[in-house]
Amino acid sequence: MRNIIFIAFFFMHYVNAQYFVSNNLSDEQILELIEKHRPSKGGEIPADLKYKLGATHVNGQYHLTDKPFIIEGAEKMHDLGYGILKLWFYKADGQAHGYKYNSEWNLTKTMTLKELATHKYYDEVFNMPFKVFALNIKDGYAGASTEDQTENLNRVEKEFYDLTAHFLNKYKDRDVSFILSNWEGDWMLRGGTSAKSQWRKDSVSPNAPVRVKNMIDWIKARQKGVSRARKEFSNSKCKVYNAVEVNKVYDGILYSMPSITTSVLPNVEVDMVAWSAYDGKSDDGIKMYKGIDYLRHYMNPTPYMKGEKFVFIGEINEHENRNNRTKAYVQNFTDVIMGVYLAQKIPYIFYWELYSNDTKTGSKKQDRVLKEEELAGNWLIRPDGSFGWAQEYFHNLLEKSRTKNITSKN
Repeated sequence: MRNIIFIAFFFMHYVNAQYFVSNNLSDEQILELIEKHRPSKGGEIPADLKYKLGATHVNGQYHLTDKPFIIEGAEKMHDLGYGILKLWFYKADGQAHGYKYNSEWNLTKTMTLKELATHKYYDEVFNMPFKVFALNIKDGYAGASTEDQTENLNRVEKEFYDLTAHFLNKYKDRDVSFILSNWEGDWMLRGGTSAKSQWRKDSVSPNAPVRVKNMIDWIKARQKGVSRARKEFSNSKCKVYNAVEVNKVYDGILYSMPSITTSVLPNVEVDMVAWSAYDGKSDDGIKMYKGIDYLRHYMNPTPYMKGEKFVFIGEINEHENRNNRTKAYVQNFTDVIMGVYLAQKIPYIFYWELYSNDTKTGSKKQDRVLKEEELAGNWLIRPDGSFGWAQEYFHNLLEKSRTKNITSKN
């Protein structure tokens, strides 16, 4: 009986929202807004763009120095003029996931998130002059398990409490924010990215309700830990937030499939929502614009956010070395999405990524440094150290923003 009640509750949140758009704007009006805000069309570039625009550094398939890989990438991001940075923050085979080159992590299986934050590599990065660190943390989601999760959820809450308390205490005199997020929640909800996890509208897994319930409980535990620590360290200049990252907005909106957007967000309070926004890609930007509206519609912000529905972009890119892309195409695409994000007043945009992590063919990564022609080209910096096409575009924006900032101060 309990499962029947839950399933009914679960499907109550499948409202048909495909016609929902903020302020009832037509596609033509949305397109006009996007065009107005495109930097190449004269759209205003914020003076503080460096604190809104950044990239992820993780699992790049090459390196440019002999420094520990996580430090090399963080320094490169700073040198490029970015003021926000996204990192992976969990263990894998004795090291921090995604940072293998020139590194001696020596992590233990019992190491907590707080202890990981004090590791010399992370400690060095966190002391660099970034204003925002977004950290991808995945541990603890129970998937399709029907076992009692009380002990696991208590552990998750304590880990997030301890990590939040550590940041708030250590950086209490510094204006810096840490966003604790997950990786692409819809893939987590489905059990991964393999073929068996590729749900379709007519072939959703029968254990979807259990997965949704476990996801809701997991997110609540993470948020509870963060919120509890904030109450105890309320005078810190440092800020810590809990975010949920989604990556299949339109599966829930258009096909009434179980999704983080439509099945989970209405049932939790969270500080922020991140969108790994590949399912929002279109040449004109309208799909991206609407997806942001949908997320704001479904999310419930915590009281700490004072009513603000804080949606940011956790991932977006265009590959240079796939689909016969040209420089003109990549830079036009990047300009269009920036028009969307500026029109929607998106606070943070994290490009995927600093160094390309994926191969051109999608084949399994090799245990060696890969060459430029072997990679997908989802990079800001190529293996030879030169700017990728997206970085050329972003460099121009950052220079204009820096000039504007200097002028406004004078």
